[in-house]
Amino acid sequence: MASFVGQGGKVGIDAAVAEINANGGVNGRRLEVSIIDDKGTPDGGVAAVRRLVDDQEVFAVFGAGPSGSTVAVIPYFMQTGVPYFVSFASDPRVLEKFAPNIFSGATVPQQEAVQYYADFLSRNIKAKKVAMMVCDQGHCTSAAPKMTKLLKSAGVTVSRSNYNSGDTDFTGQIEQIKAAKPDAIFLLGLATDEGRIIPQIRRSGLSVPLVTDVSGADLTVLRLAGAAAEGYYTFWIGGSQFYDDNTGEMAKFLRSLDANKIDRPANTPNLYTLMAYADVYVLAEAIRAAGKDLTREGLLKSLNNIRDFVGGKTPEWSYAAALGYPRSFTPEDHKGTKGIQAVVVKGGSFKAVAD
Repeated sequence: MASFVGQGGKVGIDAAVAEINANGGVNGRRLEVSIIDDKGTPDGGVAAVRRLVDDQEVFAVFGAGPSGSTVAVIPYFMQTGVPYFVSFASDPRVLEKFAPNIFSGATVPQQEAVQYYADFLSRNIKAKKVAMMVCDQGHCTSAAPKMTKLLKSAGVTVSRSNYNSGDTDFTGQIEQIKAAKPDAIFLLGLATDEGRIIPQIRRSGLSVPLVTDVSGADLTVLRLAGAAAEGYYTFWIGGSQFYDDNTGEMAKFLRSLDANKIDRPANTPNLYTLMAYADVYVLAEAIRAAGKDLTREGLLKSLNNIRDFVGGKTPEWSYAAALGYPRSFTPEDHKGTKGIQAVVVKGGSFKAVAD
């Protein structure tokens, strides 16, 4: 797990597992979870899954890491057939070669997401010249060419500058953007990157509309960017509520974190917390439906029968907070989530953009 992504995901996993076990487990069995840090790297990912599967002989693997470490382990899971439920990674290579044992949960498939981004820039923002800033993470480098192609097909001129995730000084990239004279800027990165980039862009005097990928729909961006965050656009895949909402199901979730004494590192809970929390319940529902005589084959069959599921909306999981968009799978389609919502920062909070 990369620190920001993985730590956020762990909070969600811990919360869901604590709730489930406090309510009798699944089919009378407690869930046991072993968490290994994949370091957010390809080598770290391979080492982590080998420890989990070869050494610890886990029943299934829940992927709560970024695209870089996730893509690297896909061949291993295709070879072994061990159930692999990917919560976050949006790199298209995760599902590029269909495998009956690999499922994608909370994240919106990249091709659908970039189409939405491109349409928003060309139709809603009505941009004619877009400057893209692209980080070195796998989901960014794979999305950027698709975005460029889609924007150009819509008659939009595209320029691109690159940066490394974790960078703190973006002077060079901003000078490139100024030279391109765009009427909109699009950021591909992680929330911590985007939170540092946005104020530097605004301090440079650039005032054109600023749009980020789904990673930007995180309170970390608001905390890091401060007043400069006002007015930037991003995209939310967390469901009908934003996580700065203290009412309804979100309030129920936040109370659960306190009641179960879930450890929360800095900048958590975040978007990855909500994604992992909701996806643990998807996996738990598949385990429940597979019955007490659980096999890997039975789990995969049960996952293929998941339809419009949200934990907290069925009697079996009434104690859960109903977060996230519905998940659905079929034997031919393992892309679980299709929902995405454009949002804008107003008054320091995320607000839905009218279609």
